[in-house]
Amino acid sequence: MTDVARNSDFRFGYVAIVGRPNVGKSTLMNRILGQKISIVTSKPQTTRQQIMGIKTTDAGQVVYLDTPGIHRSSGRALNRYMNRVARAAFRDVDLVLFMIEAGRWSKNDRAILKSLRLAEVPVLLVINKVDL
Repeated sequence: MTDVARNSDFRFGYVAIVGRPNVGKSTLMNRILGQKISIVTSKPQTTRQQIMGIKTTDAGQVVYLDTPGIHRSSGRALNRYMNRVARAAFRDVDLVLFMIEAGRWSKNDRAILKSLRLAEVPVLLVINKVDL
């Protein structure tokens, strides 16, 4: 029997990191995991698919989902697809981290918040770039 099987307090869960493009979702996931899993660049919409990363500790295991940035202007097929991918993530997880940029609340943020109100999972607000 493994140590994990012996530990009845061991927990497991899924966490989606959502927000508009370029708020720092990939950077946050990389920092949590302690290694570079997601590409980080100043170019918006670099993440086009969900990127999964797993963090394991003695207390549990968390699968983090780095999602494409959600945005209101979804005229192009690629934009509509990325929005669907990101929104699907917060329907199938145990927790959503809603990331925003300090001092830059936008119509996109408002639209994401509206979608998250329909989610049936807890949502934590993560405010990034407070140093700027």
